[in-house]
Amino acid sequence: MRLLIFTGGALALLASFSALAQDNSGTVSLGAPVLVTATRTPLIADQEVAPVIVISAQQIRLSGAQTIASLLQQYAGFDIASNGGPGQPTSLFLRGTNSNQTLVMINGVRINPADGSGASLANIHLNDIERIEIVKGPRAALYGSDAIGGVINIITKQASAGTHFGAHAGAGRYGTYDNGGHFDYARGDSAFGVSADNYHTDGFPSVAGTDFPGGNTDRSWNAYGRTVLAGVDLSLKHWQSTGNTQYTDFAATPPFAFAPFDENYGNQTTSLDLTGHFASGWRSNLNLSHMLDEIDQLQADPFNPLQNPDFVHTQRNVVDWQNDIALGEYQLLTAGLYSEAQHASAQSFGLGFDQPDRINSMYLEDNLSFTKNRLVLAARDTHDQAFGNHITWNADYGYDLTADTRLTAGAGTGFRAPSANERFGFGGNPDLQPETSQNLELGLRQKISDDQSLTLSTFRNNLDNLIEFVVTPSNLNGENQNVDRARVRGLEAGYQLTQRTWSWRTNLIFQKPEDLQTGTLLLRRAERTLTTAFDWHDEPTSFGVHLIATGPRSDLDFNTGAPVTDAGYVLAGFTARRALGHGFAISGNLENLFDTHYQTANGYNTAGRSLFLRLEYENN
Repeated sequence: MRLLIFTGGALALLASFSALAQDNSGTVSLGAPVLVTATRTPLIADQEVAPVIVISAQQIRLSGAQTIASLLQQYAGFDIASNGGPGQPTSLFLRGTNSNQTLVMINGVRINPADGSGASLANIHLNDIERIEIVKGPRAALYGSDAIGGVINIITKQASAGTHFGAHAGAGRYGTYDNGGHFDYARGDSAFGVSADNYHTDGFPSVAGTDFPGGNTDRSWNAYGRTVLAGVDLSLKHWQSTGNTQYTDFAATPPFAFAPFDENYGNQTTSLDLTGHFASGWRSNLNLSHMLDEIDQLQADPFNPLQNPDFVHTQRNVVDWQNDIALGEYQLLTAGLYSEAQHASAQSFGLGFDQPDRINSMYLEDNLSFTKNRLVLAARDTHDQAFGNHITWNADYGYDLTADTRLTAGAGTGFRAPSANERFGFGGNPDLQPETSQNLELGLRQKISDDQSLTLSTFRNNLDNLIEFVVTPSNLNGENQNVDRARVRGLEAGYQLTQRTWSWRTNLIFQKPEDLQTGTLLLRRAERTLTTAFDWHDEPTSFGVHLIATGPRSDLDFNTGAPVTDAGYVLAGFTARRALGHGFAISGNLENLFDTHYQTANGYNTAGRSLFLRLEYENN
């Protein structure tokens, strides 16, 4: 019934505005491809009033990063905690929020699993990524649950005009090798392409003081196609990653010491977009998507050896109907309906669940530009069968004080729905309510010259109803409850200088991620971080240098669980690439240049100085 009301409301909205839109031939452009994540519509990045980062393919290549996590930590505001090396669970804390409070998408398809563990960043490799768009702060008004800390949208490469093919092969420390290739073709309105990658590393012991390897094998591939049929744009995208990860856990038999284990995993996203322009200034897009996230342990649960091995599976099917309507030259209205069918099943620590969930939403955004002002207002009404209704909103405002100075202000709310694991797994409580947030932000963007810019922003994010495992006199076994509160206050500064053949950027963040119940700092989040990167390139040669300096972080001792402080650290890396002619090129990157010994999660090892070399071929 509620979905029918949403549908009727949206159709009425479209009917009332489409006549107006037909009279505005000089309307807001709907096709400029630069940034899409912040407002769900294409927008030139420097026009956006929300805090955004766009990481291009060239920046990815010059970063020398091997994984999404190692790339993101080169930007201030991202704290990374990894339980060992490649393939091990990796947590991302965006602006001090929890690791499961950042929404991660691939080509607009959310990949956060239903067990509440956060997106599987360790399983995403960088070879086929066109760019990464990041919006900081809550964006639940546009994307629903999980978008409290922000949104990360990973966009895979698409075909450009002509025929292109290539291959690469590389090897490095810890028995690491990587090889793959791609082919794509585009002509006129039609294009298709496919790429594949095979990655393997012997790794290093994940847990400090052990000698069990933490190897990882990953096979991924990406396919896409687009065409126009009867005036409707069709686009199909598919990405998937499958592999095996070795890890260390406690054995099931005395003396219950550490022992080697491994698990298989699989992640995939598929999306089909049908886009039509039914009137001047009106674009309608129907998106159908499917997501799958699976983890299957290959050994019995150490605490329940007579049961089958543990597993966690999530699948999600989504229908998202978005309409963009230009109401004159300076106003763009976006209205949409969203319906999600999610299914989660698991067996863990002797407990299992098999739970479906249905989510229906209606969202609305109004994007206005007038004289020196830009205002974006958004709201979303979400109905989740697990906990009922939830309304979220965003308001972002920008004022051009001068041609080179923009002042920004933003406010918004976010939420994270309780996961199936929190409701039905260990400590499960079916009556949990969503975690919520309220965020305020002020910013300054200063263009110093044609090639220099400065950004400043201050923010405060209040987090309520946080879910914690609680033992009470009435329930000595404990259960999950909405009892915790937190607050993150921070100041960010950034500077960028871009010349014809070189560029330099540096970012600094001061933040205080505080648990308001205990007065302590939230775990594994630094109060201050500095990142800086320099790159240089000409026609045959390019190189880049990056540095990360982060302060100490609160943590829990791996063996005792007592509060500890992990030391701060400085990491530096170097990457270089040289074209050899006839389509060949060689590249190399050296990570942890100073061979720093550090931990991002107490008791877990990190990589030492590592060299990786790679040979590439492109037909043009």
